[in-house]
Amino acid sequence: MAVKDAVLHALEQARGERLSGGRLAEALGVSRAAVHKAIGVLRAEGLAIDGVPGEGYRLADSDDSLTAAGVQALLSSGCIGREMLVVPSITSTNTVMKERYLDRPHGFVLAAEEQTGGRGRLGRTFVSPSGTGVYFTILLHPSLPLTHIQYATLAAAVAVTRAISDTAGFTPEIKWVNDVLMQEKKLNGTLTEAVIEGESGSVSSLIVGIGINLRPNPAWPEDVRKVAGAISEFGRVPRRAELIAAVLTHFEQVFALAEQGRERELVAQYRAHLGCIGRKITVISPLEKYEAECVGLNDEGHLLIRTPDGRETALSTGEISIRL
Repeated sequence: MAVKDAVLHALEQARGERLSGGRLAEALGVSRAAVHKAIGVLRAEGLAIDGVPGEGYRLADSDDSLTAAGVQALLSSGCIGREMLVVPSITSTNTVMKERYLDRPHGFVLAAEEQTGGRGRLGRTFVSPSGTGVYFTILLHPSLPLTHIQYATLAAAVAVTRAISDTAGFTPEIKWVNDVLMQEKKLNGTLTEAVIEGESGSVSSLIVGIGINLRPNPAWPEDVRKVAGAISEFGRVPRRAELIAAVLTHFEQVFALAEQGRERELVAQYRAHLGCIGRKITVISPLEKYEAECVGLNDEGHLLIRTPDGRETALSTGEISIRL
């Protein structure tokens, strides 16, 4: 780790407290001059670090800078996010991950201050301006069969729900498959994509793209404003590094269940956050639209519904969308 990143890591872990230059130098095994230089670079990059002679340096509680070192200082994961790249602007973290970074190790994360061409399900595109949300993609090289890749999507939904609960002071719910809602307002988007090996047909990589709305996006069209929501409308707005670190930590814990053959436990955790069970829903597929009742979730994560004629069926991920 570079001295600059190591200094930021220490300041982030001691957020709001002062650390003397001598204490930092000793802890990092560098000179006080190196610490002073690193502080200067971090300030030049926009971080709110103040210094008081004889008392030391402090990263302000209000600082909302987004850096890899800042996120990693808050992680409790063993792998996910331990290698990370943060860029100022990008078309789409999923697109660029596939184009440039598939050779990175399992758990690598690509994050951006803004996206100019974000992608969602069913080919939808959107703009993600700086300051309105967090946008990042997790790279996985799972030892899972193709039939099990949906568990990454379920794990992401659980992770986002729990991270918001941890950092924003309210607990949203999941709308099958991957939307996280508060009072029927959508707070996030998740797009999971598989990279398939041509010869074997097995999954070589999974990329899990996650975006979470911190504040209302001024670029939202009128129809989107009716269904989209933001954390600021319901609770405390967490620092971006804090929120991303919480999502990555929870994702590793939940996705590990699938990797360990404990899929039923993963689905049980997902089911506990699902908000549509026992409610009337409208099922919308490419071919039809009909009313039904949501009656449960099977062990594969497929939604169980009952139509007005009493017929029960399971809906597979990626085939339909649901309106409550």
